Amino acid sequence: MKKILYSFLAVLLMLTGWSSFPVQANGDQLRLGISSDESTMNPYTYITGSPGLDLVSLMYDNLFQLDADNEPQPWLVKEYTVSEDGLNYDFVLHDNVTFHDGEALTTEDVAFTIQYFLDYPKSRFTNPLKSISNVEVASDTEISLTLEQAEPDFMIQPLSDLPILPEHIWSEIDNPDESDNNIGSGPYKMDGYKSGEFYRMTANEDYFKGEPTVKELVFPIIEDTTALFTALQSGEIDAMSATVSPELVEQFENSSNVKLARGSGFSTTLLQMNAEKYPLSETEFRKAISYAIDEQELIDTVLLGYAEVGSPGFIHPSSPVYNSDLQSEHDIEKAKQLLADAGFEDTNGDGFVEGKDGEEISLEMLVYSNSSIRIRTAEIIAEWLNDAGIQTSVRAMDMTTVDSLVWPEFDVSKGRDFDLAMWGWSSTMQLFPSRIVELFHSDPAIGSVNIGGYSNEEFDQLAEKLQNTVDAEERKSILMDLQQLVAEEAPIIPLSYQEIINAYNSQVYDDYTFQVGKGIVNKLSFVNVDGFNEGANEDSGDDDESEGNVASAAEKDDENSAEASASDVNSSTEKNNATLWILGAVVLLVAGGLFFMKRRSSKT
Repeated sequence: MKKILYSFLAVLLMLTGWSSFPVQANGDQLRLGISSDESTMNPYTYITGSPGLDLVSLMYDNLFQLDADNEPQPWLVKEYTVSEDGLNYDFVLHDNVTFHDGEALTTEDVAFTIQYFLDYPKSRFTNPLKSISNVEVASDTEISLTLEQAEPDFMIQPLSDLPILPEHIWSEIDNPDESDNNIGSGPYKMDGYKSGEFYRMTANEDYFKGEPTVKELVFPIIEDTTALFTALQSGEIDAMSATVSPELVEQFENSSNVKLARGSGFSTTLLQMNAEKYPLSETEFRKAISYAIDEQELIDTVLLGYAEVGSPGFIHPSSPVYNSDLQSEHDIEKAKQLLADAGFEDTNGDGFVEGKDGEEISLEMLVYSNSSIRIRTAEIIAEWLNDAGIQTSVRAMDMTTVDSLVWPEFDVSKGRDFDLAMWGWSSTMQLFPSRIVELFHSDPAIGSVNIGGYSNEEFDQLAEKLQNTVDAEERKSILMDLQQLVAEEAPIIPLSYQEIINAYNSQVYDDYTFQVGKGIVNKLSFVNVDGFNEGANEDSGDDDESEGNVASAAEKDDENSAEASASDVNSSTEKNNATLWILGAVVLLVAGGLFFMKRRSSKT
């Protein structure tokens, strides 16, 4: 009898355990696991490019929208003309657009947004607006922009990137970094946020492009990557924004329910150096570090081949302005010789070089503690640097702490306090090649994401020349020279462009659009618009091959993830609680039966 009761209890536990993972009807709710808490998540407060800005884009609209291949297409704009000299842009907006609170979106909101970001800088959005010399509103739907000089990327940034703010709300906000307002005009409205646990968005039924395909999106925050993948396999989530770990790709490929969406990744993983701090302020020392690192070996061993080697000039090989003459080179002996020639020698026989004046050199490499891939990468790089005679240790810390040391308050003018750091920039840094200027210009107002404090007069002069050049071929030539200079100076070591591999349960939802360089978590996955969603939801690995997947923190790439439960999200909580009540009652019943049997046997 005891065995029967115990067996019954075990089976019941198993059944009730499975029942706690509710299956959502297609179109009603999707649970998309994300890897980080993005704070209150408006255009000023989100933290990473991915998933942060991806989620912001679900709540806010742009004048233009990048399609699946990152070509700008009209969005809020209904009609437009551009003058032959590229200086004048005339737009006619759709007249049926409203914000989430029902107020109409007009050209006054567009003009206000432009001025607001200039008055309250947010480097990602502000810098591209500085070329606008005049804004003229002709009516509620007609607006004209005049540029000081033609900008080849203007249609992409800012027009396809700037989130339009509601003037009637933001005109009252004078400290945007502390605002928690999320009212935009996008296909989804923020409906709930619990720090460290989840975000919930509901469909904007009055969306001017048509009602979104899914009524509710829930984003459980699961920072531990292993837990994130396990949650997808168990059915706790329906898809995930983070790219699948290389070692799990085959496992997911063999799953009957899980599909993989694969494609080129434009996010850049790199080794960031503090160029203000000796000896990293010495070009020869930085170059020695670059020779000590074998990028292909890192890709083969840590990423199992699912990435492309980083270009020493930073710009992705798929870019039309990529400098193909630049190739990374691994040579430990060359690194040692370069150090010796520059006056860095091991004077005390401990196996590590000292500074030019005999001072001890001991570098510390910072890395996010919740990114196993980056930790392993950092450890291997540290071994190579030690072999080259550069004493290096790895220190893993939480993301917030690392960010505060590398990029205090996401403001490069506030300095930095680190030696080396494993870092990443999101895909948008590669979409706009001219942003290389923001990465390395010495003036913080221009080099707004120059987190290493790199300074080079020749680079600044070339950057100024680029700013004043309109001809496409001339611009390409200057960008080639900028890449060459970055490769020679090595302020950073681009390691890889990891292939994006998104996993999702196709039985729950199978209408995602894979946006090149970004993945499946984007506006196009949930809004049906002709011409935008073509060729999206199939495994594109064969076509794209392995090209290698987040200012303020807007540009920061995030492939990291902590543990957090989203079990109290929406109806899942109610079902789980009901299960616990039933389970509790059964346990009491079984325990009572066992107690009765024990008493009975003691009397016989």
